[in-house]
Amino acid sequence: MPEKRPQDPHRNGTGLRFETMDHGGAYSDAMPQAIKLIDAEGRSCIYVPISQDGRVVDSLGYAFDPEDAE
Repeated sequence: MPEKRPQDPHRNGTGLRFETMDHGGAYSDAMPQAIKLIDAEGRSCIYVPISQDGRVVDSLGYAFDPEDAE
């Protein structure tokens, strides 16, 4: 529900915090594989990269089509 999601009412980032989580992946770098966003009220969500068959892939910027899942 929207009221339970992290919010930025002033749209300027005030009160938002970001935490990097898992690091690593297929390459030996320090790229985080998950980022946690926390708002001023303590609500949070975790962003993870899109993966397919266990490998991170580029989303190509398109929406999920339920017919592709069949």
